[in-house]
Amino acid sequence: MTTLRSFNFLDRLQPQTLCFLGSTMRGFLPRANDAAMVIEIAPGLDVEWLTDIVLKQVDVKPGVLVVERQFGYLEFHARHADAVQTAGAAVLQALGLSVPELPAAQILASRQIDRVDSLHSFLVNRNKSGSMLLPGQSLFLLEVTPAASALLAANEAEKAAAITLVDCRFMGASGRLYVSGTESAVRAASEAAVAALGGRRPS
Repeated sequence: MTTLRSFNFLDRLQPQTLCFLGSTMRGFLPRANDAAMVIEIAPGLDVEWLTDIVLKQVDVKPGVLVVERQFGYLEFHARHADAVQTAGAAVLQALGLSVPELPAAQILASRQIDRVDSLHSFLVNRNKSGSMLLPGQSLFLLEVTPAASALLAANEAEKAAAITLVDCRFMGASGRLYVSGTESAVRAASEAAVAALGGRRPS
């Protein structure tokens, strides 16, 4: 039985989120302000079947199609939000759902670190996929399940404040987000990211 884990609609891809996606995509590249959807399912191989349904019914472009150890991931996008939402509806219909039935996003870790030390920034930047974390900046860290929720959090954080997207990992057992900037900007971005996931920080 196919289980829908994430069904995230991004109404307008923000510039850094867009570029981060583009740096890792093997499919079609989105453009600024495209609407997008990220779907995460289990078992992973069923994402191939859902991709077939989406592409045969709606004019959207696939950017990410990954089958990993446990889960499958599909990202598709279009200039107009209506097309993306229609494709999402086709996925729900194929799964026999009228509305998405999803596990609640669970924030495993959420923390702001102010005035990051230069040695710490070096360690973070060694494996980064986005921009550099600079010494002295503040850093917001988020870990969440399902993993694809991290991409939604990144896009909403970028809408909320002038921050730098350092890294965003949205596949696997959990998703992780690294955002840097001034103390106030990072705080605003963290609030937007947490709110997008239902507002439940870890106790």
